[in-house]
Amino acid sequence: MPKSQRSNFYPFYDPYSDRGSLGYGYKLGISLGFGIGYSLLQYYALPNKMVFFSEKCWVLGLIISTACFALYVATDMFRHNLNVMRTIEGNTAVSLQVVGEWMSDKWLLLAGFGFAAANTTVVYLLGVPTAFFISTSGLVMVYFGFFLGGFISGMGLLSITAVIVLYLRFAPSLQYTLDPGDPDGNGGIKKLGDSLWFFGGLIGAVGILVSIHMFGVSWTYMHKQYVQFIFLFWVSLPYILAVSIVLIPGLAVRRQVSHYKSFRSNQLKQEKARLYSNYKQFESKEDKDIISEKQELGEKLEQIQDELEKLKQMRNSHIDGKNSD
Repeated sequence: MPKSQRSNFYPFYDPYSDRGSLGYGYKLGISLGFGIGYSLLQYYALPNKMVFFSEKCWVLGLIISTACFALYVATDMFRHNLNVMRTIEGNTAVSLQVVGEWMSDKWLLLAGFGFAAANTTVVYLLGVPTAFFISTSGLVMVYFGFFLGGFISGMGLLSITAVIVLYLRFAPSLQYTLDPGDPDGNGGIKKLGDSLWFFGGLIGAVGILVSIHMFGVSWTYMHKQYVQFIFLFWVSLPYILAVSIVLIPGLAVRRQVSHYKSFRSNQLKQEKARLYSNYKQFESKEDKDIISEKQELGEKLEQIQDELEKLKQMRNSHIDGKNSD
């Protein structure tokens, strides 16, 4: 395997081989296979087939497929971000360090099993509907569905955490690489910010399906106050994560970019004042050499003013609108 591929992020669920990485046809097939496979097993394990629809088992199958495919898509976007960051970082390689510390197969598996256990425990606390207790196989499949969905979501949860940590560690290096003249209006890092909105959208889409399922199931212990609290927290968790992956890196990037803009603006204003003072010394003189020097000073003043305007217009982060001051 080429060195460039060994250093990139190819987890066990999306490996790289001599033939390349998995195509989206395979990824979609795997995702649908998990969701449809669970749905079929759950459907045929239930004596009363209507329970499959009344208790939103089909939505759980859809959640499993959507979460799995979202994980594949997010992994591809994450790899793209790593390449962009490495270009910006140069030899510091903070991104490689974060991936090595947080995103190894061992930690992904542990996160998957850990969140799967937590998800199954929450289901137990909420109370599986009594309709599933008619059949042992039907009850087992319910817990298996939540375990599988939790396992996939757990790997996604670790990935979200790693992305946030990555941006927090990466943000300080931005002061040395920002380009106010970049046409993206964000100093050359707009793609990184857009990817965070994309991650947030993926999490939000899964969250909508989770909400539909959670509110559609007849949980046995919902009359208990602490169970209601657990229910509301579990429903809101995807939305909290969606906001966090956009907002937390955004605040970190904004702080660094604001510092850069303030520092660079002061530098340019001091240089502008010095050049303008030199320009004024020759204002009323007509010597040929002086006129040439005045012209050169005027061009430098225009360049400084142009950079100041670009700094003024540059967005501080992906969570900010276009700057006007």
